[in-house]
Amino acid sequence: MKTALLAFGDFDLAKARGIFEKGGIKLSTVQILSAEDDIGFKRGYEVFRDMADVLIIADGAAFDLKNAVAEFSDCTLLENENAHGVIERNGFTDFSGALMPPDATLIPNDLGAYQGFTLDDMDFTLIVLPAKEREFISACEKYVLPYLTEKAGTAKSYTFRCFGDRRETERVLNGLKSEFSFEFEIKERCGDLTVSVFSDGVSEGDKRAALREIAFALKDICYTDANATLSETLFTLLKLNGKKISVAESFTGGRVAMEIVKNSGASEYFNEGVVAYTNESKVKRLSVSESDLKEYGAVSAKVAFEMAAGLFKSGEPDIVLATTGIAGPSGDGTDVPVGRCFIAAGTKRGIHTYKFDFTGDREEVTEKGVNAALFYAVKTIKNL
Repeated sequence: MKTALLAFGDFDLAKARGIFEKGGIKLSTVQILSAEDDIGFKRGYEVFRDMADVLIIADGAAFDLKNAVAEFSDCTLLENENAHGVIERNGFTDFSGALMPPDATLIPNDLGAYQGFTLDDMDFTLIVLPAKEREFISACEKYVLPYLTEKAGTAKSYTFRCFGDRRETERVLNGLKSEFSFEFEIKERCGDLTVSVFSDGVSEGDKRAALREIAFALKDICYTDANATLSETLFTLLKLNGKKISVAESFTGGRVAMEIVKNSGASEYFNEGVVAYTNESKVKRLSVSESDLKEYGAVSAKVAFEMAAGLFKSGEPDIVLATTGIAGPSGDGTDVPVGRCFIAAGTKRGIHTYKFDFTGDREEVTEKGVNAALFYAVKTIKNL
């Protein structure tokens, strides 16, 4: 795969080469133009368009480079809604950076107003990035390098982050191994699975076919194919969609909220967290029905639903999340077993509840409950 880089002015070419080489991508061709050289850019673009598979542009031009790209592509720049949201949520006021070709895919930039994008045309991929050093490096490390390594087939392994049963996941992957050539490794921590797939020594076509089948087989439990935790994935989705979340917790004791606020900038997307540990607090703080508590018990789908729904009465969240369960080591005096828990997640359009019977000591059951809650919050946003 031939990858070219085009930049302007005093762009640090040596540092850029180092970033790509560290990621296993060799830049076959590079060109530095003066910031005002719009004619040189047009010539360079046409050359790279013919000889490269991928052209990366660091936009330090003094002229309107995005508009020039639009002219080459015979299209009109439009404001990308998601790009506008990224700019707004990061406190910037210049929304011109949200303009891009209508078929472009956003490369989010949280460090500045200029938003990057990718544009695919047959066998050619154009990647336009901000030229400011921190913004360029961040975009390359988070988005561009993972994309290029997969496109080039140079990635040594592919990662799927999932939440679910390890043994069932192993069974599914072992079944696929009889049809496709790959090896895998699963690391687990309280239901949170890191599935690493290795496919050395096979053709690019077979590798892609295997990855497609694996992605399809794991689609119900996979929360990201990036190197990100449940907490980071949820926070990224909240940011990209401009949504706020509220959390009501019982047996998890505020740990779901803690995972969310670990992320810098959480105040923009985290509405509130309520730890309603007793039945009295569930009634007073979340408007859970006393009669339902008596009939169904605190650890029930009914109460989990009402805890989540009660969050809409005390604020304006877009997403609500609730946990109720028994972490142990002893029960609550009823016939509900230790490890039983219910997670409720949803929006004003509907709240779903999920039942689990977790095993392990008090800490393991609690952490599994936290992971389950984060996972279903992720699924809720993805299904909007």
